[in-house]
Amino acid sequence: MIRRALSLSCLLLACTAPAGRSTDELGSASESSGSESSGGESSSSESSSGDTTDTSTTDTSTTDTSTTDTSSSESESTTGDPDDCATNPIPWCTADTKPTPNGVPEEPPGLGGCPPGMARVDGFCIDRWEAALVEILPNDALGPWSPYASPGDAAMRAVSGPGLVPQGYISQVRASAACQNAGKRLCSDVEWLRACQGASGNVYPWGDGPMPGVCNDARTCHPAIQYFETAADWIWSELDHPCLDQLPEGLDATGSNAGCVSEDGIYDMMGNLHEWTADPEGTFRGGFFVDTVVNGPGCTYRTTAHTVTYWDYSTGFRCCAD
Repeated sequence: MIRRALSLSCLLLACTAPAGRSTDELGSASESSGSESSGGESSSSESSSGDTTDTSTTDTSTTDTSTTDTSSSESESTTGDPDDCATNPIPWCTADTKPTPNGVPEEPPGLGGCPPGMARVDGFCIDRWEAALVEILPNDALGPWSPYASPGDAAMRAVSGPGLVPQGYISQVRASAACQNAGKRLCSDVEWLRACQGASGNVYPWGDGPMPGVCNDARTCHPAIQYFETAADWIWSELDHPCLDQLPEGLDATGSNAGCVSEDGIYDMMGNLHEWTADPEGTFRGGFFVDTVVNGPGCTYRTTAHTVTYWDYSTGFRCCAD
């Protein structure tokens, strides 16, 4: 996927946040305080719910075991210019547009004696791809979940596999629970860095030199500015909007950037989605599809401006295991 680098003027515009808010990187402006039940730090006027349960998905298609839902209208499959930052290219997408493109996927076998979807790195296992979610239903069956909806209090299980839309809109608290329900856990910062940097401690997954466009790391337009067609202060309280990750040239399916892989075969540790670690103070790493520079290049990118209950469109995760 080819993307133009953000212009300096667009970079500055996207980093602007209203008084009383902290801005740590492109797309994560937040209120100075908050709790999981009151919207974390996202302070969204749409949901004002942080990690409340969201069940309003719009289809139940699966990628592995059932056919794709084709009931959407022609207008909903049409997008405008992803590089026109002043015009929303998906006007058909609304707060209720929360498809379930992953279905209930089957994870590939683990490598090196690890659980499904994982590979061994030194003495631990780590998901090869950024995590998606499936819902644990009352009868212990698994059901699809939208990667564009916060899991809230619903019981979720983390899954890892290629070709899935990874889960955004998730707090560290909920990511940890999803890993535990899969018999895994969140990665420590040391484990996450080892998996991204390799045994040599590289700056990037592939080495010490930047390779623009290899990872999903530099979308031309900030999603909130483009979707809402304004840079007004109010958009920074709408970073939980489900359409922000549905914009074209935005969030990529797992493993779709073939060169964005570490020496141990771990994909997308730079860009695509921020990834929560187990740090009890709240840390996510690696940058996301708009920026992998502001808080450090490549694997060294580290955001610590938020509590463990924070979530927005850019926050994702992957799991580790012993």
